[in-house]
This record gives sequence, C-alpha cells and structure tokens, in this order.
Amino acid sequence: MPKTPPREDEQPEYQPPRRRRQPVTYRRPPVDYTLDDHPEIPRIKRASRTPYQYREAVDEDEQESKGKQSPRTRVQERNPRTRVEEQKPDPIMVEKKRRSPVYAPPPPARRTQHHRPTRRPQRDQFIYIRNNLPVIITCALLFVFLVVGAIIYNVVRPQVNTNTTVIPSGTTNDQHLGTPPSGLQHGGDPHELVITPQDTDHPPPPVNATSAYLLDADTGATLYAQNPFMHLPMMSTTKLMTAVLVVEKGNLDQRITITSAMAQDISHLSADSTVVGIKKGETYTLRELLYGLLLKSGNDAAVVIADALAGNLPNFVAEMNQRAKQLGLNDTHYMNPHGLLATGHYSSAHDLAILGQYSMNIPVIHRISGTQVYIIPQVGNHQAIPLINGNQFLFWYPGVDGGKPGFDGAANFVQVISCTRNHHHLIGVTMHTNNWWTDMRDLMNWGFDNFKWVSPHDVDSPQNPIPFDTLWNYFASDKKENTIATGDGGRYYIYTGFSISGPIMAYYDKGGGLKQFGYPISMSSVSSSALVSQRFEKATIQCDLVTKQCSTV
Repeated sequence: MPKTPPREDEQPEYQPPRRRRQPVTYRRPPVDYTLDDHPEIPRIKRASRTPYQYREAVDEDEQESKGKQSPRTRVQERNPRTRVEEQKPDPIMVEKKRRSPVYAPPPPARRTQHHRPTRRPQRDQFIYIRNNLPVIITCALLFVFLVVGAIIYNVVRPQVNTNTTVIPSGTTNDQHLGTPPSGLQHGGDPHELVITPQDTDHPPPPVNATSAYLLDADTGATLYAQNPFMHLPMMSTTKLMTAVLVVEKGNLDQRITITSAMAQDISHLSADSTVVGIKKGETYTLRELLYGLLLKSGNDAAVVIADALAGNLPNFVAEMNQRAKQLGLNDTHYMNPHGLLATGHYSSAHDLAILGQYSMNIPVIHRISGTQVYIIPQVGNHQAIPLINGNQFLFWYPGVDGGKPGFDGAANFVQVISCTRNHHHLIGVTMHTNNWWTDMRDLMNWGFDNFKWVSPHDVDSPQNPIPFDTLWNYFASDKKENTIATGDGGRYYIYTGFSISGPIMAYYDKGGGLKQFGYPISMSSVSSSALVSQRFEKATIQCDLVTKQCSTV
C-alpha cells in the first residue's frame, strides 16, 4: 500500500544513524609530573595535586603576576597540552555516567528542525540529586539531631550535681573520693583569678616565699595569691597526688610483698633520700605504705606504691599526669611519684591549693596526713617502724589538721597546709621560702582574721618538742618585733598584722619607733584630701601630705 505523503507542516520521522559504540577507556589522572613538564613547580607540590587542581593553582598564581590575562592563555603558557586536556570530557564525570544505569538514553523522540536536544548535564544533575536523595535526607537528619542534642546538653548540664561522692569498687568506707575541687574554673581563661579577701580591716600580708596561695576550702574562693601560676619544683608535696591515686585505685588492706624489681627501683633513689626503710621480701599493707608516704615522706614507699598499682614507675607517672589534667591542674607536670628534683617536674601554688582541697576532702588522706605519730606494727618479716609526721605546723599552730610539706635541704621549702577553725576550712600554700613558719602563720592569721600571737619558739619545749626543731635552731629568730618589707617600701609587723609606710613610717622611725609609739593597730586612713593618719598602741600619727608635716594626736 503506498505511503501517505506528509503534510506541509510535518517532517519525516527522524531516524538517527546507527553507530557502533566505541569502548571508553578510563584512566586515573596522573599523580606526578616530570621535571621537564613543569620545572617551575616543586616536585613534592606536583605529587599532591591532580591535573585539575594543578590548572586551578596555576590560574591563581598567574592571576597575581600577570593581571587580567585570560586563564586559558596562562595555562597554555605553562603546558601546551592543556588545551587538548580541556577539550576532553572530565574522566571522573564520564565514569559516573557509565556506572549509572539512569544515563542510558531513551528511544529518540520525534523532533522538528526548530527543536534542539535538551542539555544532558542539566538533566544529569537532577537525576544525580534524585538518586542520592536518601543520602541527602540522612545527612540532614543527622545534622538536625546533632544541633538538637547540643542544645539539650547545654540546657541539662548546669543541673548536674558536681558534688556527688564516688566510692570505687574494692575500697573501704574511709576511702571514698573527695568532692571535685570547687576552686576549679570551668570556663574562661584558667589563669584569671578573682581574689575575694574576707579580712578587710587588715592588709594582705607580704610573704618571703616566691609564690603563695590561700584558698577557702568551703567556698572555693581565692583569698590570697602571689605568683599563683609560676612553675616551681614542688618536691614532696607531689606525694599528695600519689596518695590520691592510692585511694582511687587500690584497696588499703591489700598486702604488698617487696619484689626484686621494686627493690631495684628503690636502689636508684639518691643517697640522702628520705626513706621508710623498706627491704626486699618484706610485706606491708597499702595502708601502712600510705602512712609511710605522708608522715615520713618516704620516697621508697612512693616507689613501691607506684610499682604495685601500675606495674612500673612510668605507667604510674602517666596516671598522675592524667589525673592532674582531670582535676584542672594546668600548671602541673609529674616525672616521678615522690617529688625528687627532675627536669619537667613542677607545679604552682594555685594547683597545689586545688590538689590540697581535693585530697583533704578524702577522709582517709585527711586523717593520715593529720596524724602526728604512727607505728607500723611488727610482722613476721620486718620490725616495728615508728613514723613521725614531718609537717611541723601540726605541733604548734591552732587548727592545723593535715597537709604535706616538701624540702630540698636548701631554702626551697614548700608546704600545703589544711587548717580548720570554727568550722572554717582553709588551704594555705607557700613555695620556695626560707621562713615557712612566718609565711604560713601570717596567711592563716589573715584568713581567719585572728592575730593572737603564737610562735613555734614559745611552744617548743623539752616536754613537748616540735619535731626537727634543731633544723631551725629552735625557731629562735621568731620574734614579735620582726617585720617583712612591703611592695611600697614600708614594713609589715607580723605581731599585729598591720603595715606602715610613707611619711608616717618616717615620722615613726624618727620619733622612737616601737619604744615610743608601740605596734601599729590599724590601717592608715585618709580623713581629707591631704591628711592621713594611723593608730598605734601608744599614740596616733597624723601627716599632711601637702606640707609633709606630721604630728602626734
């Protein structure tokens, strides 16, 4: 049957010519360039980029050096083959088209001469999004979940009780952990302090120590700070952290027999090291070692504890540093469990105060560190060992109930002192002082606002001797009239806790000093813009700051 001729507005049906499909070879882009291809690009830089990233990098470099020159021209100057590469289809995109069955074209539709085929890249983008829609939805839901979770966490977080007491497994009731240090700063700069002194009718006392700190253990308030973040060797106050790990990791009733490895580690201690006297083959409970650690400050006890609880000294030291980080001790680093001088072994007055607060909140540590005398009982393989607490403050200053001193035999005395009066608990720290009794007494007097005179020289007697008093010549230098220089060129009188300076001090010294006026009993006060006065035991001195004239009133 003859075909019907097409109408004037119709075109014959388009039949595309059949072509044999050519195989497509996919090649990974080169990851390196030879020196003769791009001698101006370092070889290590070429190996880190694909050719497409390389062209973009060349464009950016040339744009800075050649101004508005076209990108195509710049690339051609660098590599003549670039023009050929740009005309080739992106091998990465071709590979995606080949692998996706969606890209197989449908049978050709009827077309007119005035219609062009739809651009495939636009259609490909739509199909790519449609095929990956589950992935996109999953990512969006995950993002929403993270945002909502962060909001819920920030809302709930302040409601968490940070004072929860944790009792680790294998411990007795007196080993429970202390409350987290309230002196920690959870946000902002950890080296920013707000000092809130409680005693406002006395000036803060100057100290002989390189750094010092006074912490209200009940509220976490900083009462006093001098060079609080300075890194200094902390010596045997290190043992407070060792004691914390003993309570947190061990069972105080655990029996430990001294092995050859432990005895070998003990033998590496310096000859003048303070030791309990532990020998190979002897057996001690962990509690007895804790007494030896805190009272006698036994370095051999520290070594045995570290080996017994962590297997060796490096593992235990790593745990000490980890625990310090958890407690927020940002200026502390340990190299050993006993505190002997070592490079990289340091702490700060602030960190020692926080550690003191935390450790004194652990009842067993608080009780043992506050024990004056203890005897390790005799057992089958060792004799009884008497221990006397090296914390001399326990024997003469009212209210001292714990802490730990450290000493290197020179002028670098360090101490962490816990003192409680009228249910008010303070933690005092002094680092590297040659007059530890004056410094700590002045801090505690000021913290409690109680300057009733007490001196180790007066308390020390043959009937009630202060241990190791001979090291300090029986505290013969501790006298009421002693003073400490202040930052403004004045003098601080340790007996009454007041200082004098300026024209009042000049008039005081010229007029006879202590004999004529007695001790200062008030801070100086300004009655007008030009008059300043201060009360003493026997008179009041008033000075005119304009005329520099002073008188007794």
